[in-house]
Amino acid sequence: MPPRRRTSPRHSAVAASAPSPTPRSLWLFATLWSLRQYPTAKREWSWERKFQAIRAAGFDGVFSPPRPELARRGNLRYLAVTSLSPGMDIMAPFRAAKDLGAVAIDVQLGDYDSPLADMVGLAEQLSAVSRDVGLPFAIETHRDTFTETPEATLALERGFRARTGAVLPLCLDHSHFAVVRHLAPGTFWERLREPRELLDAASQFHLRPFNGHHCQIPVLDSRGRRTPEYREWLVYAKALLAHLRSLPGREPVLAVPELGHAAPSYGLSCFGDTWADACAVQRDLRTLWRDPSPTSSPL
Repeated sequence: MPPRRRTSPRHSAVAASAPSPTPRSLWLFATLWSLRQYPTAKREWSWERKFQAIRAAGFDGVFSPPRPELARRGNLRYLAVTSLSPGMDIMAPFRAAKDLGAVAIDVQLGDYDSPLADMVGLAEQLSAVSRDVGLPFAIETHRDTFTETPEATLALERGFRARTGAVLPLCLDHSHFAVVRHLAPGTFWERLREPRELLDAASQFHLRPFNGHHCQIPVLDSRGRRTPEYREWLVYAKALLAHLRSLPGREPVLAVPELGHAAPSYGLSCFGDTWADACAVQRDLRTLWRDPSPTSSPL
């Protein structure tokens, strides 16, 4: 056995003083869904007021399908979303999003009963259009689309990789998987971190607070305090963000605290103020991102 190499004091000092790698950035996008018909359908805020509120709340950008009003968003970044099925014009939403300065586009793919072969072929077309336009894309895991279950999403990922040799970029919305599995509190991260192939393929995330029975839960109670159900979700959010922060690379993490307000409404009549909830989630995610220590309390 060769002798163990000894480290000189000088070498130790240099190693100790070496700068740590710069952590990835977390970009949080407010969905316009949170402000749809807000505060009411008759008194809905103007576009200028919505953009100002998003900016004042501390979000990095806005999440929305391409629409002309987004040209008035000022310095907010833009993350696009669209829904596509075979036979639809793929290029149009990519071009529209690119013209509006989008950093990426999120795609809801097909229907729950679409044939796997068709979805793999459509994913290949999306990849080609993405390269042509110069706009990154990700397939969102979402109810009533092809990717509403982990099994279907994994089949799509493996089929795409078999055909192209590349990883299919995903936008993970774990709220739908959690409801499919009716997960118990305390098991969210343990169960949703698998299969690892899906987690490794994710380039975007939708971070809507959920539990095992509702894909959206109230964040704040009537006194402005975090609800018990939301605190249980924060344990999952902290573990996910700690994992993402530890990964190598400099690409920012793109995430949407996607709380829905109206048309369609994911909130129940007993829920509180959707926009206040979205802002609270944004603040909490910032705090969790800054402190990745596994021993610290999740707020």
